[in-house]
Amino acid sequence: MSGLERLDVVVVGAGPAGSLAARAAAEGGARTALLDHRRELGHPVQCGEFVPSARELADLFDAPGLIEAAFDVPPNTVLRATRYMTCVSPYGHRFRFPLEGWTVSRRAFDKALAVRAEGAGAELRYPVGVTGVQGRTVRCADGSVLEARVVVGADGPISTVARSVGFEPVRTMFRMITATVDGPLTDGIDLYFGHAAPHGYAWYFPRMTDANVGLGVTELPPGLSLDRLLDRFVADAGWEAGRERTRWWVPIGPPPASLVFGSTVLAGDAANLVMATNGGGIPTAMMSGWLAGEAAARHVREGRPLARYDDAWRAALYAPLARAARIQRWGDRVSAFDPLLALGMRYIGSSGLDAMMRLRWPARLGRNP
Repeated sequence: MSGLERLDVVVVGAGPAGSLAARAAAEGGARTALLDHRRELGHPVQCGEFVPSARELADLFDAPGLIEAAFDVPPNTVLRATRYMTCVSPYGHRFRFPLEGWTVSRRAFDKALAVRAEGAGAELRYPVGVTGVQGRTVRCADGSVLEARVVVGADGPISTVARSVGFEPVRTMFRMITATVDGPLTDGIDLYFGHAAPHGYAWYFPRMTDANVGLGVTELPPGLSLDRLLDRFVADAGWEAGRERTRWWVPIGPPPASLVFGSTVLAGDAANLVMATNGGGIPTAMMSGWLAGEAAARHVREGRPLARYDDAWRAALYAPLARAARIQRWGDRVSAFDPLLALGMRYIGSSGLDAMMRLRWPARLGRNP
């Protein structure tokens, strides 16, 4: 491709945020292109592959209309239904509480969402890498240049679009690794804290015939690589060595003040919209992507200011995400020492850990909402 092509909306990144943005923009009447640099959408898998049910999500965010519109998990991507989450302390104490959701195949999930966007009228283009955005101009790795009235940056935590517009959020980048193992296939998911993943967490999420295991840390213990840390976690649990490993980053921090930069808006991980106390990003990516696409279409078709996007995502997502970031910062103070972390987990108990996973303060800490 060469020359200048003019579009209403260009969405960069065909993950959950980008596909929902493209779908909403196209349904709103905007001529939309959805770009992704990968040769296969959803691959490599850079995710734990768990999503909560819509009912659980409604307990976290008071946005029923948005959840109904944006958070629709394609049934053919579901691998296993789950009913519980268990948090495991450094010394093996297990704290279980109800959590309804699914493990999904991200390879299928991302493709299905992109196909939905395409079905709504968005033009899906991949592999098309983006090297930079300047104003309304989107420069692609193949030398082509696009001009868009609105650019949506949904290209993940190391976002080219975000860097191009000078977005510098307050955040800590977690180093993540995931692998596949053969292990017990239950109806619950497990999170591990303490020496399994110092200053972070590890997980075991059963799928249809195997399990997604992994961990995320802010820094590595002396003498250990991310692979060796995963090897230790898997060996301690008694599972076979993890295969099909992938690595990525997850940004954890408070939600930013604004996600609008001239004619560019950001969504999902590119916007720093990850739930700090549980590390989940798919639901917030889908919801913020949908709101970004709606705002883009209304800007193009009706002349509404893009600042309406800030109003919308802040009303739906800001307060729970900000509270979760405060809780996570508090938790950091006790997570560095396994004995203190274990005592803290026993003190707040299953109900307190459940509350933290739901972006709320444990009742025993007596904090205000």
